Amino acid sequence: MRHSLLLIFALVGIACASGTPTTVAAADDDLKTQSPTTTIQSFTAVEGADLMARLDAAQAKARARQTPYWSAYTFDVRPGVGVDPAIRDFNGSINTMGDTTVFIGTTPGGVTVETRNLAIFLLRDSASNQITRMEIYNLERKREYSGYPVYWLGRANNEESLNYLRAIVAAAPLDMLSERAVLGIALHDDSRVGGMLKTFISTSPNQHIRSSSVYWLGLVGGEQTFLASLVRNETEDIKLRRAAAHAIGQSHDRGAIATLQDLYGSVKDVEVRRSVISAAGNSVEEQQAFTFVLGVAKNDADWESRAAAVRQLGHFQREDAVDELMKIYKNDANVEVKRAALRALGETKSARVEDKLFEVARGDESMELRRQAIRLLGERVGKRSFDFLSTTAQSTDANAEVQVQAVRAIGERHAEESVPLLIKIAKTHPNQMVRKQAIRSLGESGDPRAVEFFKEVLMKQE
Repeated sequence: MRHSLLLIFALVGIACASGTPTTVAAADDDLKTQSPTTTIQSFTAVEGADLMARLDAAQAKARARQTPYWSAYTFDVRPGVGVDPAIRDFNGSINTMGDTTVFIGTTPGGVTVETRNLAIFLLRDSASNQITRMEIYNLERKREYSGYPVYWLGRANNEESLNYLRAIVAAAPLDMLSERAVLGIALHDDSRVGGMLKTFISTSPNQHIRSSSVYWLGLVGGEQTFLASLVRNETEDIKLRRAAAHAIGQSHDRGAIATLQDLYGSVKDVEVRRSVISAAGNSVEEQQAFTFVLGVAKNDADWESRAAAVRQLGHFQREDAVDELMKIYKNDANVEVKRAALRALGETKSARVEDKLFEVARGDESMELRRQAIRLLGERVGKRSFDFLSTTAQSTDANAEVQVQAVRAIGERHAEESVPLLIKIAKTHPNQMVRKQAIRSLGESGDPRAVEFFKEVLMKQE
């Protein structure tokens, strides 16, 4: 009876899984583009001597329609930043705020992702003329703009645009509108941006505005000394101190690693110190970052800091990182550090990693580490890893916990190879724990062959 109930629950899982598929292709369908000229031609142009005059003209035109409306203008855009670009593959950081998604990084081919045709869009209530929403949109992307009319204000010079956005930050309630205005300021290519962001950090009562300003200050560059002072300030909010450390790591300024290394030696708070480690792993100064992070991973007295550094080593796609991670796994007595080393190894693309995972999965004295190695093997695409998982799961003398983990890992593989094996295990394995895990994995697969298997089993039990 318990076996039948388990099968029923598995069937319910299949129904849920197959009802709402999510694929990358579905997201790709939204990558629709057109020329900025075509986009602008679909808007209603307004005239005026300056930005404020054109805003007033847009208000006058919108009042007659009595519907919400957008007013939009372009500005000088900071290089090296992409906003909602029409790309599928990307290496770097992605931050989303409302409908605005900001990319900092490169394509897989190493080309910097940047968007030059951006515009500030302000949605207003036609009666009160209050701003209810702000977005920074890529003019090369097709949009419906919620069906509201768009009044096109043309290009604003930096001074009037920055002053206007700064006024929004000062006047707006402590909500997303003011944070969005900070983002708009940060995207301007202007020497005054850094000073404005530092003012927000020093004076704003809104922690979200302060942290957003810290993040962008690192990307603007040239402010290592200011950011380092925030990291060192023990009276400052802990989250802001950590954000300042990450901002230093993300900056392209020379000497960022030297600054982070100095901070690591002087800051006492362990959370901030670990943020410094993480920040170093994001730095463009790869060799200096690698040397610093490796030193912490091997020598720090605090095992949690060592583990944090070990995790960062996995981000360095280089063979000497693999060598060092294997040494750390062998020599560090702390199980959590060993787990971090396995996870970091799993993130590398080295062919040697699979052999190490096989070794740990077969005979490591820690059951926890064996399970983790098997789980990581399940994440690696390849015949050798699948054959190992298959052999481990079907062995008659293997440890049951290890077999269950192997079955779970098999369930994470592509259905074409995993489902037939899971059905076989569910039918024939002598251990009930292993059979139950195979049934659960089949229930989560959403595969029609699994459904037929469950129907067959349930019919036999009637």
